[in-house]
Amino acid sequence: MKKLTLFLFFTIGNVTLTMGSVQSEIQSLVKTYHLSDASIGIAAQRVSSGQVLYKYAENLPFIPASNNKIFTVIAALTALPKNFQFTTSVLYDKSQFSNGTLNGNLYLEFTGDPSLTGSELYNLISQIKQRGIQKINGDAVIIANHFSGDYVPNGWSKSDTPYCFAAPASSLNVNKNCFVIKLINTTGNKTTVKEVSNTRNITINNTTRLAPPSERKNCTFDIQMTNHNVLNLSGCLPQKAEFYLNLAVANPALKTQHTIKDFLREVGIHYSGNVTFGNLPIKTPLTMLVKLTSASIDDMISHMLLKSDNLYAESFARTVGYTLLGSGTTEGATKAIKSIIQKSYGVNIGELHMEDGSGLSHLDIVTPIFMVELLTKVYNSIIGKRFFNALPSSGEDGSLAYRMVGKLQGKVHAKTGTLAGVSTLSGYLLTKKNHLVSFSIMLNNLTQSQRVKSRIFQNEVIKIFYDNF
Repeated sequence: MKKLTLFLFFTIGNVTLTMGSVQSEIQSLVKTYHLSDASIGIAAQRVSSGQVLYKYAENLPFIPASNNKIFTVIAALTALPKNFQFTTSVLYDKSQFSNGTLNGNLYLEFTGDPSLTGSELYNLISQIKQRGIQKINGDAVIIANHFSGDYVPNGWSKSDTPYCFAAPASSLNVNKNCFVIKLINTTGNKTTVKEVSNTRNITINNTTRLAPPSERKNCTFDIQMTNHNVLNLSGCLPQKAEFYLNLAVANPALKTQHTIKDFLREVGIHYSGNVTFGNLPIKTPLTMLVKLTSASIDDMISHMLLKSDNLYAESFARTVGYTLLGSGTTEGATKAIKSIIQKSYGVNIGELHMEDGSGLSHLDIVTPIFMVELLTKVYNSIIGKRFFNALPSSGEDGSLAYRMVGKLQGKVHAKTGTLAGVSTLSGYLLTKKNHLVSFSIMLNNLTQSQRVKSRIFQNEVIKIFYDNF
């Protein structure tokens, strides 16, 4: 027993000495990269034992940005079945069909597949006719009840929401709920809109003009899109030949409804009623006519993390809410995610505040120590390897493809996070001593000039952890 006590003493002593050395090196990095006025929180923990290896401001709240996707992914992998797929289905009452005519309603059910494309939807509708239905004496009823509530979560910046990366999640996701236009210079200082991609059923009003910097101070470029999918462009732009705009559809449900009308007409299916929203009949048994399925949950989660895809994140978050609580609202989603994390992994969710599933909200809050404790417990759980393998790998793919190359290549599996004033990095590191370490490095209150430096700082901190832990 005395030998064991002595061994523990020296182990703890060595860890203390190492932490002191690491602290000194990190403080030097803060000065080198001029980050003294930024808010910085760091924590690191050995995955095998849960031993805290390093901590600094580890209990302070930080905006996580896309590190928030970690919570969404953990909840999705925990709560959804391993064979989960999003589906888009066409159903009908088979007894009402004869000789090419359906004497009743046709039902199109959407579940919020963020990967669904317009061409896939067109092919799905084409298959209705290929299966024999040429005429519908009734309505084409759209079932879109998995997601509900406001499209835009609390805390999303108004300057972000017009753009594709902040496209709203809907049960009727199609073409990522985005469209692309190009503003081109024609004559004088006027611009003309050229429609590039997915602009069908979008109305565009453009009054923008080209102007020198002195005029643009009092002529701000502005993008406004109404709930009827009317895009209004106004103000002044720099004097150059063309501008590409990747924009978000304000009302995806309305756009998809109009698109379905167009596709039914184009494939030659006639209907006497309307293309309308509704519910599946409760008492009438329906037959599946055609069905489209998404990629596997693991493939979609991997895409979400590698591309930091906000639409995928919000769609999975709302799906978790709908599955667990029957509520596909953002509020239901965040409530369900926190409940899963608490019940399945035993962490204190008082240190986690979520307003969305993607991390675009400036109201999301987490502490570095919460992050590493959760990462440690998740790795040691049944979903640990699936989660680990889905994360971007240093020097190899995703948002880490060009970061931490050389001796750290492939040694870091982590999620980045970036918002105005925010840079975060959380995940796992395999050290030189072959120890797996969970870590979280969070920087808030950054100036524009500090954004690049913050990423270099994170890389250098990881190198220190690699050499010392």
